Amino acid sequence: MADTTSLSSIDQLIVDLGGANVGTQSKGPCGLLLEHLRSARTSFLGSMPGEYRSSLREAQESVACIYDKAARTDVKKRLENLIGN
Repeated sequence: MADTTSLSSIDQLIVDLGGANVGTQSKGPCGLLLEHLRSARTSFLGSMPGEYRSSLREAQESVACIYDKAARTDVKKRLENLIGN
């Protein structure tokens, strides 16, 4: 399993996508992406590497919700880095 840098990266992605309110249902066009990131975070904390990577891959498939092309590319790269760890 990756180190705590991965956890910080996931947390920052969640914040950057506007999902910092823990315990609330994600709204807006990126709700599904945020749910996948939260699932990855939970799996990371639960030491479940298979579920962690699966959630990250599902998040990667959900980045189409990001309208800004540069932001979408940035999030894709950040997710690729997490999946590779």
